[in-house]
Amino acid sequence: MRDSFAELAAVTYDGGDHAPEITEITEKTLAPLLLHSLSDLREMWVPLLEASGARSIAEIGSESGVTTSLLVDLLRRGGGGRLLVIDPEPGVAPSSGGGLDVEVIRGYSPEALDGHAPTDAYLIDGDHNYATVRGELGMIETAVRDFGRSYFPLVILHDVGWPAGRRDQYYAPDRIPESVRQPNSWDVGVEIDRTDAVPGRGFRGMGAFSWALAEGGPRNGVRTAVEDFVAEHPDLRFFTIAPIFGLGVILDRRAPWARRAADLLAPWVANTLLARMERNRVDLYLRVLALQDDAVGAARARQREWARIDAERSEAAARDLQRLNRISELEQELAAARKVPRPPWAPASPDEPKLVTAARIANAALRSRLGGGSSGSGGSGAPSAASSPASRVGGAVVARLGSGLTRLADHGSGNNRPAAGRTGPAGSAGSADAEH
Repeated sequence: MRDSFAELAAVTYDGGDHAPEITEITEKTLAPLLLHSLSDLREMWVPLLEASGARSIAEIGSESGVTTSLLVDLLRRGGGGRLLVIDPEPGVAPSSGGGLDVEVIRGYSPEALDGHAPTDAYLIDGDHNYATVRGELGMIETAVRDFGRSYFPLVILHDVGWPAGRRDQYYAPDRIPESVRQPNSWDVGVEIDRTDAVPGRGFRGMGAFSWALAEGGPRNGVRTAVEDFVAEHPDLRFFTIAPIFGLGVILDRRAPWARRAADLLAPWVANTLLARMERNRVDLYLRVLALQDDAVGAARARQREWARIDAERSEAAARDLQRLNRISELEQELAAARKVPRPPWAPASPDEPKLVTAARIANAALRSRLGGGSSGSGGSGAPSAASSPASRVGGAVVARLGSGLTRLADHGSGNNRPAAGRTGPAGSAGSADAEH
């Protein structure tokens, strides 16, 4: 038994031409969460350029400039050549020298290709939609014909897999004629195995690009554009490689290097392991996006709830403040009202019950009446001995009524002092009754 599979592999591969080189992977990627650049596929396309012997290369879409730098190194290692870079905002603009002629065109493809001599190879990674890619291939075909080339150059294309393979992606949709432009939106995302677009979810451009609203159908996507073009040219072959959103390669059977390039592609093409790994990579990335979207949605929901609670608290505090202000105003009004002198018939206080007020007024009126009625020479208001019995009885009744009203008023106002007048006229009346 071997101690490890690594030892077994080392014995199996005896150092021949196909022996693998065992190394540690130490290089960090520029985007560890998602590999997406054509430069990440350089192990596949650099050998193709070397096998074709390309001394002139056109790069359409330079992105960050990493691929451009790789092409500069490749051409200079081979003794020089010509590099054409087309991008409205190129990542880098290398200078000529050391046998290398560099031309940078700050513009859009396919128009920027017009009038240029064909190069030995093309790397296409620009606007990922049917109209643009089909136009670029058409421009290359025109250049080949106009300059009398005997075969089609090597063409390497990125994004022939999901998601742009069968769905147009637009960096500048207004530049695409409406007749060949798919209905699209900047606000939608895409998910694998779904032909429709998803508003605010999935893989989306976040303002960098828009997606066609539907996947599939005629004249939709990068891969569809390549397949339609190749179908019209029997000498061309189209190969696809699954990883990192898909790599496409167009070979002309008439090219002297076509067989060597096909042999290099053989391990990569129709590789089910690579296809499964790419599907798993895409699924995991979409899962990460979904988790991020869910987290953002939950945070926004919490913010809305907090805002609602804060608004309710503010409204309640405002209502409480209004009530406190009103209470203060009423207390001030009550205090001011208590300080104002009142006539005898007015309530003793603003909160005195009406019945108590009426009893007090009646008591005062009766006392006044009794005190100012018919009397003797003394003017004391007491009935004289000469008064008639009826007058004495009536006076006693009135006196008792006045005393009762006084007690009622005193009780209602909280005053417990003894009732007055019990020994006054009523006492005289009682004496008169006894005499009578």
